[in-house]
Amino acid sequence: MISMSIKYDSKKILSTPGIYIFYQGKTPIYIGKAADLKKRLASYFRANAGGKVWQLREEATKLEWRELSSEVEALIEEASLIKRYQPKFNVLLRDDKNYFYVGLTKETFPRIFLTHQPTIPLIRTNKGYSKKYIGPFTNGNAIKSTLKLLRRVFPYCTCVELHKRRCLNAQIERCLGFCCDKNKLQTANNKLQNEYRKNIKNIEAVLNGKKTRLLSVLKKEMRDVARRQLFERAGKLRDQIEGIENIFRHRRFLELPQRISQWPDIQSYLKNLFGKTGSISRIEGYDISNIQGQFAVGSMIVFNNGEPEKSAYRKFKIRTVLPNEGGDVAMLREMLTRRFKHAEWPRPDVIVVDGGKAQWSAVRRVVPDIPVIALTKDARHHGHHIFFSSVKEPIPLNNLPMPVANLILRVDDEAHRFAIRYYRTLHRRTIS
Repeated sequence: MISMSIKYDSKKILSTPGIYIFYQGKTPIYIGKAADLKKRLASYFRANAGGKVWQLREEATKLEWRELSSEVEALIEEASLIKRYQPKFNVLLRDDKNYFYVGLTKETFPRIFLTHQPTIPLIRTNKGYSKKYIGPFTNGNAIKSTLKLLRRVFPYCTCVELHKRRCLNAQIERCLGFCCDKNKLQTANNKLQNEYRKNIKNIEAVLNGKKTRLLSVLKKEMRDVARRQLFERAGKLRDQIEGIENIFRHRRFLELPQRISQWPDIQSYLKNLFGKTGSISRIEGYDISNIQGQFAVGSMIVFNNGEPEKSAYRKFKIRTVLPNEGGDVAMLREMLTRRFKHAEWPRPDVIVVDGGKAQWSAVRRVVPDIPVIALTKDARHHGHHIFFSSVKEPIPLNNLPMPVANLILRVDDEAHRFAIRYYRTLHRRTIS
């Protein structure tokens, strides 16, 4: 019998990532995370639940849960709450598995490593043992994947020993290239050291749950350097901001992409959503990339039957919209107007754009006969939302079936990636 003191209504829980807390009175006694809150919480109330779960249910008097935008966000939030409250059942229910901690060494160029035992110094450096740890994290694979994603945004060194040649990680821009190179290490100046340490500091901020504050700092710095026309530095900051946002934007960032075998169901759902009688096969995604109007470009990507058709991708240099005059909406309108002058290009069945109601309206003014989905990260409503009609309020992306939601995210991500790639190419040509 389920403890009657716990209020649990499965109909109120969405199949979305998040964290959940069992309380005894006002004291948290167990904190967990889930890729699918609905499914995970249901497992605690099965009749055949194990002894420790049964004990937890009997002692708990309240259950709370919080929906989050991604598994990465849930992983970090769970670690932060466990560290703060140290609930007793997090020890009892860990099934004899140790938690993971992220360690940071105290070197000139600090390194990042994983350990199960934060009280035991495992790495000796030229300035003594490392003493800073972040955690605990309950999923080893998830925190490893998260670190790999963060390393793409903020490169750092993982080489065990110094070496004479540029390492592979430096060649693919996962390492700054001087921190483990014997030939360059001695000549590394304070500017290089500060850049490296800032990367480590930013990773530490993200893992400690300070993503929002970090993004605010980076955006302010980007605006400041852009006003001083330091566009190379502004571009790098913009890439870091977008890199962080990309890590946290997916409902299931650590999940493999949806496969084409699910396309018939996705197609059927989209037909019902838009009231279309004909088939849906071609989806086009659009995005704009610029820094305060400078080097403004747009991208068009194509998905056919649920998979990218890269030969159909197109890129646009914005021509008529001047910096700070009209913004992204005007740029999007210019790109769409030029795109639909190409009668030789197949017309899309659905259009996906990054933005909110303004972007949705801009597309509809250009092509009123094609269904449009505008994907936005709505701070008021939390998480991703979409506009797909003339209604004033967006609907949560989580309300859509998971394969449909993930396809929309994939289209949006691909349009964003292609726009950024073109922007960087154009920017490099201009400053070289």
